[in-house]
Amino acid sequence: MGKLFWKFFFGFWLCLIAAAVATGTALYLMREKPASSDIAEGPRAQFMLETIQEVLEGKGPDALRDLLDRNRKRTGHAIPVFAVSKEGDEILNREIPENIQQRIAALFGGLEQPEQGILMVTAPNNSQWILFIPRNRRPPNGEIGASSAPPKPDEKHRHREALEPPLPPLSGPGLFAALLASLLFAGVLAYTFSRPLNTLKNAFREAGKGRLGVRISGTKQTRKKRSDEIGELLSGFDHMAEEIETRIEQQKALLHDVSHELRSPLARLNLAVGLARQNPAHLDASLSRIETEAERLDNLIGQLLNLSRLDTNQNAEVLREHNVIELLLAVVEDAQFEAAQQNRYVEFTGDVKQWNLRCHAESLQGAFDNIIRNAIKHTPENTAVKIDCSLQGRALRIQIDDQGPGVPPALLPKLFTPFFKHGEHAGHGLGLAIAKKSIQRANGSLTARNGVPRGLVIAIELPSV
Repeated sequence: MGKLFWKFFFGFWLCLIAAAVATGTALYLMREKPASSDIAEGPRAQFMLETIQEVLEGKGPDALRDLLDRNRKRTGHAIPVFAVSKEGDEILNREIPENIQQRIAALFGGLEQPEQGILMVTAPNNSQWILFIPRNRRPPNGEIGASSAPPKPDEKHRHREALEPPLPPLSGPGLFAALLASLLFAGVLAYTFSRPLNTLKNAFREAGKGRLGVRISGTKQTRKKRSDEIGELLSGFDHMAEEIETRIEQQKALLHDVSHELRSPLARLNLAVGLARQNPAHLDASLSRIETEAERLDNLIGQLLNLSRLDTNQNAEVLREHNVIELLLAVVEDAQFEAAQQNRYVEFTGDVKQWNLRCHAESLQGAFDNIIRNAIKHTPENTAVKIDCSLQGRALRIQIDDQGPGVPPALLPKLFTPFFKHGEHAGHGLGLAIAKKSIQRANGSLTARNGVPRGLVIAIELPSV
């Protein structure tokens, strides 16, 4: 359990204690005042008080007394509304609790203001009355409102607790149980939140030591996959570690391939120098070989630099809008001239005349050139490389078909990998890799498949501006 667990633990625990204190304080402040606990204040009581008020204000005390008396004779008990005059007489001569008598005297004397559950009414004969409904009056004979002695203080206390029990005092065992429950709850919450974060911390520590094969999703602590934000964070680490591991492996493979590609021309250079020293008579032939190998080295290093610029996006010139069809036709024209010297043909078809795209023109033309030259190299003599332009939805589709032997299906995913070689005319294996990165920089896509019945089909899709 690290620092994060204890931060979560004490944070949750203090929040629980604060919430309990706030709730207890609110309940204490909202509890019913003792002074008004003997008077009913609900909606039903208010309705009955307002009804009696209309009778008293409209017809006077005598009419109200007759009404209450007739109702008591008819139903066996009186309406539980008390009407007390300024002289302290109840309209049906019922006894009034002592604590309510004191409040009535204070109201008539102007020492207090009427509150909810009590109404001050002025009758037509200008006599003043106070209306209220006592709470929990239960005379011995069962008649509510009948004349009886006021309940004793302990009886009144029991009646009040029966309706609205006060907050019980928190004893020692109760306080200990509440404290223990809050500790357990805070501990569970803290453990739930801190465990995946501690796992993530350990995974970052392992990755920092170079162990990029670490994965959180395979650990015992995270065997059950989470679908919340923390689960997305853990999955994000796995994805990041996988991407870094893949890129480092690619860099290692690229370094190995570059070393191998550079070693061959350097070995031939050393061999040509050795032959020139041993046999000066063949110096011209040795110098020609040295020049050829130097050109190959220069070409290879140039392609490597181009691939590196595309990988790191260092060639960050301002993109301009170009007509892709014009860029493609310029490459096709040069390719037709070169193919004719090799008894091969390049056929271009398509009705699209203009397709504007914000791109790096030189990079995109280089991609077209690499793909078309590769097709010319692999198509047999007296056959044609077919280039077709068409609209595919909201994208421009450029398809290049050759008549060569194609590529085995298992090797198609590796076709655009740096230094991948296949066939007798294979070069350094960088042309198609550079082409794919160039087209991706233009937000396009490059795919390959075998043609029917033979050949390789390269498809380029480019969006519009």
